[in-house]
Parts: sequence; C-alpha cells; structure tokens
Amino acid sequence: MSRPVRTFRFPAIDRVVHGPGAVGHVPPIVDELGARRVMIVTGNSLATGTDQIAALERALGDRHVATFPRMRAHAPRVDVDDAIALVGECDADLLIGYGGSSVTDATKIVAVRARAEPISHLLVPTTLSSGEWTPASGMTGDVPGVKTYVVDPAMAPFAIVLDPEITLTTPMDLWLSTGMKAIDHGCEAMWGPRAHPLTDTLATEAIRTLRAALPATRAAPGDLDARLASQIAGWMSMAGVLNVRVHLSHTLGHQIGARWGVAHGITSGITLAPVMRYLEAENPDGVQKVAAAFDAPSVAAGADAITALAESLGLPIHLRDVGADRADFRAVAEATLAAGHATGYVPTGGADTLVTLLESMY
Repeated sequence: MSRPVRTFRFPAIDRVVHGPGAVGHVPPIVDELGARRVMIVTGNSLATGTDQIAALERALGDRHVATFPRMRAHAPRVDVDDAIALVGECDADLLIGYGGSSVTDATKIVAVRARAEPISHLLVPTTLSSGEWTPASGMTGDVPGVKTYVVDPAMAPFAIVLDPEITLTTPMDLWLSTGMKAIDHGCEAMWGPRAHPLTDTLATEAIRTLRAALPATRAAPGDLDARLASQIAGWMSMAGVLNVRVHLSHTLGHQIGARWGVAHGITSGITLAPVMRYLEAENPDGVQKVAAAFDAPSVAAGADAITALAESLGLPIHLRDVGADRADFRAVAEATLAAGHATGYVPTGGADTLVTLLESMY
C-alpha cells in the first residue's frame, strides 16, 4: 500500500536550557543576542507574590527597561494591546515571557505584532501547559466568550528555559492541572488524523512519565527530579505538534475556558475521557494507542484511567463542577466548530454532536 509523502517541520527554536538553576542562564543568552533593552512579560502573582521577577530584573541590570506585570488568564486582548504599547514606550529589543500559558501566549503575540519586524523572545514557563513549544497562540476578547488564534512561524522563541526550582511557587492545583493539559497534548497527537510515528513515540513516553511524576510532585512538592521530569514530559508531549495538530479535546477545552473562565488544564480533566470514547468509532487505532499508554486493555478502560488520574490529582471531572451553564452549550459548540476549521478537524454531525458531547461532560 502506497503512503503519501509528508514533510515534518520543526519550529525555529534555537535551544532548550533545562535543569535546576537554568534561569541563571537567561542573562548570558541576552548577551549572546546582543539585546540592550529587555522587557519582561509576566502575571501579577509572580510579580507581586514572589521574588522571581525582581531577581531576574536585578540579574539583567541596566539591560532591563520594563516589566509588564499584569497579563491575566486566557491572554485578554486588552492586556496584549497594553503590552504592545509598552514595547513602543520602552523601545524593547528583546522580550522575556516568564509565567504560565497565558503569559507565553501573550508574549508570542506581542513579539510579532508590536513592530513590523518580529522581536526576539525567550520563554521561561512556570507551569506544564507547554504552549511555549508552538508558533501559535490564543487570546480572548476579540469576540466575547470566544478564544481566537494567532499563528506565525516567527512566534517560535529563540530559547526555552525549563527550571524546576522556579516552579516551587506555582500553586499545586495549577501545576497538576497543567500536567493534565500536557497529557491532553499527548493524547491528541496520537488520536488525531495526522498522527506520526515520531510524535506517537514521544507522546507515549510523555503520558507514561506524567502518570508517575504528577502524583509524585503532589506527594512531595519539593521533589525537583519529578518536577523536571514533568517539564521534559511536557516538552515531549508537544514535540511535533505543528505537524500533527491538536484535536477535539483542545478545541472544546479552549472554548469552554473562554466561555466560563475555566483554566485550560482543568478543562483537560473534563474533556479527555468523553472525547476518547467519542473518537473510538472514528479512529479506533488512535485511541487504542492512548489506552496502551495508560496500560489499559481497552479504550473504555483507558478513558476510565484518565478520569481516575484527574480525580486522584484532586481535579474536577464534570462541567457542572466548574460553573458551566447548559444554556451556553450551543454557543460553545458553534465556537468549537469555528475553531475546528483552524485546527483541521470538524466533527461529523456538527453542533448537535458537540452539544451531546458537552452534555456527557456535564
């Protein structure tokens, strides 16, 4: 049987610095790039509740010219626009996104929209959402209650810095829920229509690692080995996503998050198992690969294992637990369909199918 020729593309990320103390390598990278006017993008919790941002500002010295300290969840368009304005005010020549997925998403958008030419940027993630690995981002606010996407090859950062020590201040529920998001990435890579042997292998290892490392960090928050293993598993879960794309769990999760203000990692614990069951009729081989990564003998058992993991981590598994309003299901379904055209997957049955699926999550 002949197989189509495929091209596997890699984002233009120059390097990944990883390990305890890795954040100390940021100033030398800044020097290597010749940057003299560095702007940090972060969120309020890190800026005011920890010394991490102040420590980085001190390490950068006179190269640091500004910090945007108030990027909110889901990267609201108004915050992105304010950060773009600050770039102009301080004439920044390098951005450092330091924080969770909303910060990394926003930093990438600012990097390509603040000027006619993209601005170089580094990303220092403090969660496991793993959006730093893609040349794409999402933000909210263009359309109320809907998440919109921005895709540009120039969004790929020059460097990504994975330091388990800086994650010690990340709230445990955020750490664990974004770990579920990384598991979501691995599942979607394997059960999507563009699955690839390379990403299958990495996604399987990512899931197996996270199944052990997430409970380990919950039991022993100071376990840096488990934290670094989780970070590298998040990397593996997203390796090659540009080629295989995300699938239905992601598109549903993004719109659920935008509609009801639910964090993306939380949505993964809710959407993954029902989507896995739904996709069995469409792609039995793909969902069986996911079941195998959970050491489950069947797709049904694999879906149950996902739910059991989320519950064991103390995460919600139903829409009713996160303030979802069933009256909004049709709107969420329509937004998911629109987003699906961007990711390349639109379920048969249209909005009616998605409303039924949302009901099963409720």
